[in-house]
Amino acid sequence: MLPVVCNCQMQKITVNVYTPPKLVLPPEVNALLITSRYVPATGPYEDLQWGAYESVDSLKWKLSESIVDTLAKRMAADNFFMVKAVHFPRMLRNNTAQLPEPLPWEGLVTLSKKELVQGLLIIEGFDLTKSPVGFTTRNGAVTAQYSMDVKIAVRIYEADIQRIVDDSVYSFITEFQGVGANEQEAEKQLPDDLSARFQACSRAAESYYLMIKPGEVPAKRYFYHKGDSLMLVASKAIGEGKWGRAEGKWKWLAYNSKDTVIQAKASFNMALACERDGRTHQAAGFAKRSQRLNPDKKTVKYVDLLDRKILEYNNLIRQKIIIKKW
Repeated sequence: MLPVVCNCQMQKITVNVYTPPKLVLPPEVNALLITSRYVPATGPYEDLQWGAYESVDSLKWKLSESIVDTLAKRMAADNFFMVKAVHFPRMLRNNTAQLPEPLPWEGLVTLSKKELVQGLLIIEGFDLTKSPVGFTTRNGAVTAQYSMDVKIAVRIYEADIQRIVDDSVYSFITEFQGVGANEQEAEKQLPDDLSARFQACSRAAESYYLMIKPGEVPAKRYFYHKGDSLMLVASKAIGEGKWGRAEGKWKWLAYNSKDTVIQAKASFNMALACERDGRTHQAAGFAKRSQRLNPDKKTVKYVDLLDRKILEYNNLIRQKIIIKKW
C-alpha cells in the first residue's frame, strides 16, 4: 500500500481489493471448523439424534483425515480464513460420495459457539475409484498411466443463522504416469497404490481450496484522512496495515459524529473498507450514504464504480462462472 497525498483532506492509496473465487462463501464466514461427518454429542442425545454410528475401515478413515488436514493447512496458509481441523474417532458415518440428510442445527449451533467459528465445513462423505492401468508408446518409450477420481460430498453450515452455503458433490481426478523401456518397467515407475490414494486425496483437498480461495488485485482508491481526531487515528492505523482498527473509528464517526460532513467522509471511508474485504453491497450502501450527506464528484464516481462491480458480479453468477448458493 503506497499512500500519496492528493489534497489536505484525502489520500490516494494503492490497496489490494478482493476478487471473488469460483465458489463464493459469505464474507462474514472467515472462521471455519473443518472435519468429517461425526456425532457431536454423546449419551442419550446421540441416540436420539443419530442412532447407532457406522464403522469405517481404518484406511478410509485415514484418507478422510488427510483431506481435512490438507484443506485446513491450505486455508490457513494464505490468511483468508481462520481454520481449525478437528478429528473424532467416530467419523465419516456416510461412507459414499453422496449427501445425506443435513446435520441437526441444535448440535451445530452448540459446536459453533464452543469452537468460536462462524461456519462448519464438513466432509459429509467421499469415495475414491481407480482406473485400470493403460499404456502408450512413443519414440520407443512406454508410458503407463492411470487416474484416481476422488469424489467429496461437502456441506458448509453457517450455524448462527441456520443456513447452508454449500452442499455439493465434487469430483477431482488425479493422473499418475510412469515411463520405462517396456510396460513392466513403466508400471514399476508408478506410485504404489497406498501412496497414490493419499496423493489423490490431498490434491482433491487442494483443488477444493482453489475453488473457494478469494483473489486480490491492486487498485487505486481515495480515503479521507483529516477532519477529525479519529480520522487521524484511523489514518495512522492504515499506515500500519491495521484496517480493522481504522474501520472501527470510521464506523463510529459515520453514525455518531455531530458533523454531517464528517459522517459523509467516514461513510466514504467505510465504503473502501468494505470493498477491500469483498463486502461490495455494503460498500455501495456506505458510498450512497456519503453521497446523500455531502455529495461531491469523487463520491459520485465511487458509487458508479461500485454499482458496476455489483452488476458485473451478478452477470458472472448468471453465467455460472461464479457459483453462489446462498
